[in-house]
Amino acid sequence: MVNKRVYHEVREIDQKVFPVAWYAVAWSKDLDKIPIKRRLLGKDLVLYRDRALNVIAMHAYCPHRGADLSLGSCRDGQLVCPYHAWRFDTDGRCIDIPAHPNRPIPAFAHTFTYPVTERAGLVWVYPKANDTGNAAAEIPDLLIFPELDDSKYTAAPYAAIWRAHLTRVIESVIDVAHVPIVHRASIGKKSKEEIQITFEADGEHIHVKNGNGLLHYQFPQQWILTLPNQTRNKIFNYVTFTPIDENKTAIFGLAGRNFAKSVPGMNTIFSRYSAKVLEEDRTIVESQHPRPIPEALRMEAHVPADGPQVRFRQRWYDFLTGDEQKIKLDGLRYDAEYH
Repeated sequence: MVNKRVYHEVREIDQKVFPVAWYAVAWSKDLDKIPIKRRLLGKDLVLYRDRALNVIAMHAYCPHRGADLSLGSCRDGQLVCPYHAWRFDTDGRCIDIPAHPNRPIPAFAHTFTYPVTERAGLVWVYPKANDTGNAAAEIPDLLIFPELDDSKYTAAPYAAIWRAHLTRVIESVIDVAHVPIVHRASIGKKSKEEIQITFEADGEHIHVKNGNGLLHYQFPQQWILTLPNQTRNKIFNYVTFTPIDENKTAIFGLAGRNFAKSVPGMNTIFSRYSAKVLEEDRTIVESQHPRPIPEALRMEAHVPADGPQVRFRQRWYDFLTGDEQKIKLDGLRYDAEYH
């Protein structure tokens, strides 16, 4: 009974701990003049564009009475609360309280923002609040795969939300053995159930060879499939994973190609097919227990085909026990959805 109790205590801690990294929270095309709300690592954010069309990511609730700022409006590149029209600049400072226009604005009226950038048609947020003295040098650059910045490709977007822990979602895309079983009606129809796994892992990267395909996972949140032997018509499939909270993960995908770039309807075909393949995994991954990967390798069975997952688990355990920056969810819950 003692071991069982300790196991659950450790699990409760670990499942709420995540790496500090750049996470995608929205498509750039979905962010125009109207503020939108997104959830990242148990915190709600409001996103909007300033006068220069730069994206601002701000704490979603007004410090006055907790109104949802995504229900407000943008005026002259500033965010206005829908309840009492308090106005905030792009640094989160309150600059106007209409009820008291001639009184100094108190410090408690200010809120805070997060570092944000746009790459590959996505809005990315770094979950470390911009506070006074938080130097820009402390924020690492967002490193993405070169295919995403290559103008020779066009990319069709797709997305999903899974009720699953980030670790289980990541394992699903580096697991080769499930492809001919779960995806037997799509990408796995020509695959054999018996496999000889070939993979390499170093530091932040895991490379898995699967037939003609090369899977490349970059810790903690990015994955891409390429076909290195293609010489003319080339494709790639990219996904990035965003922990909404400990029980829900957003997936943003891009199906890229360097051919038929202007053919009407081709993006729709690529998007729908990629989303279909993703959906084939969802029910199974959502069924897994415990919700995150177990705290030790011995707590689940492993065979040689699980080599990439074992290496991922070793890297995740290193993260949990090391001194890398971590975010622990504080249990606050609101209702915000990704689209």
